[in-house]
Amino acid sequence: MNTQAINDRLYQKKQELAALERVKELSENTDSHCLELNRQLGKIVKQYESMLNIALGWSSAFENSALVDIPQTASAEDDSELPENVIRIPVDES
Repeated sequence: MNTQAINDRLYQKKQELAALERVKELSENTDSHCLELNRQLGKIVKQYESMLNIALGWSSAFENSALVDIPQTASAEDDSELPENVIRIPVDES
């Protein structure tokens, strides 16, 4: 091998090494992003679990209680011709 061929080969290997170092750096960044994403998703899952537990609690309250309609009117005018807006709440029957 002549000197030029050796220099060309060294240059090529240096370029390959630089490319591998960039890939390694990107991989490390990706790993940290994945860990952060996983942590954030874990938080979201816990929030949904909490919301589900609240919803299940309300569902049980409605199933096990009598329901009362409470009219919701926003004005003092006579609105007897209009359909009534109501909310239903559980009432303790004790």
